[in-house]
Amino acid sequence: MAQTFGILGFIFALLAIFFASEVMRRASASQAEMAQALIKARHRLQKLESRMERAERMAETNLLQKKRQVETITAMAEKGDKDTDGRDHEHFTPSSHKERKVG
Repeated sequence: MAQTFGILGFIFALLAIFFASEVMRRASASQAEMAQALIKARHRLQKLESRMERAERMAETNLLQKKRQVETITAMAEKGDKDTDGRDHEHFTPSSHKERKVG
């Protein structure tokens, strides 16, 4: 009788070891999948951040260009006002306008 319980105990121990190893294997596989998903998510996030930075730079460049256009148009309008007064009949160039303002 003791031998029977000993054999049954040994079989149950082997079964428990097999069950525990299977649970650990599945947990390890699940952890690896999660790690891969995390790496992919980080990569996507970096791409998104890069695109946002590029969009911000493009917006800043666009605003700067608009500001320059406004300045040029304003300078041309001022030059046009001067020309209509009959005092100065030179053609407008941005460099000549700059020289007059600075000099």
